Amino acid sequence: MLANKPILSILILITTNLVIVVAAAALSLLIPSIDQISDQIIQIIVTFIFWCLLVFLLVPFGYKLPKKYDTFGDYVEGIHLTTYKPFSRVVFYTISCYCIFVLFQLIGSLIYGQYVFDISRIIPPQSFWLLNINAGLFEEIMFRGIILSILLAHYSERKSIWVSAVFFGVVHYANLLHEFNNELLIFTTAQVVWAIGMGFLWAILTIKTNSLIPSIILHYLSNALDSLWLYIPTSSVEISLLNKLMYAKFIPIIVSIIWIRFISNKSEKIQNPRK
Repeated sequence: MLANKPILSILILITTNLVIVVAAAALSLLIPSIDQISDQIIQIIVTFIFWCLLVFLLVPFGYKLPKKYDTFGDYVEGIHLTTYKPFSRVVFYTISCYCIFVLFQLIGSLIYGQYVFDISRIIPPQSFWLLNINAGLFEEIMFRGIILSILLAHYSERKSIWVSAVFFGVVHYANLLHEFNNELLIFTTAQVVWAIGMGFLWAILTIKTNSLIPSIILHYLSNALDSLWLYIPTSSVEISLLNKLMYAKFIPIIVSIIWIRFISNKSEKIQNPRK
């Protein structure tokens, strides 16, 4: 079975995922253009349909990954998409981690004394991430639901987290397929680095909560709202990128991991007190 070959399985999944994204983009281009907002919404919908076919049909019943399931219900539960109990723990982890990210992103803006709250930065036509759940939903299903489950069946928890995070980061180099130049290469490399960190955090969060819900929500909010909290209008590209790495990603990632481990240890001590 393919599930018995974890690295090969992951490579096949990632390759198929890239083909699906390209196919969805190509199909979107064949649809007559209306206007910028409508065109973007159409592309989001087409991509959503293609990704649904991949993660809800081809992967479980074609590839039989992360393992063979008898029913669709068993599959979505097995990848932790429908598990959310205890609900209070899932909510607490999600809200507390997001507050950490917002706090440090605001700090990164305020130290320059230039922060302006402007909601237009996160809504069309400046940004369509608020309307686009695809990356937050399907990348989490793919990497933290399917790929992490495959790895955990063969390797230690620590190794599985690292390997899934590295694959998640490196796959962002595919963004260079749209366009390539030195500036984009530098930005994409930075994106790969922080995606590895985010993948590490979201994998830990998935394991600790036994649910994909926190990572899906945090991934979506990261894509949709980062530019609302961290904004330095007069900075150079280099300073802007450095601040994004530090205040939007690395510092809150590290603090969130420490926080998750702290509250997890506290919870375990409460549930299993020494006799």
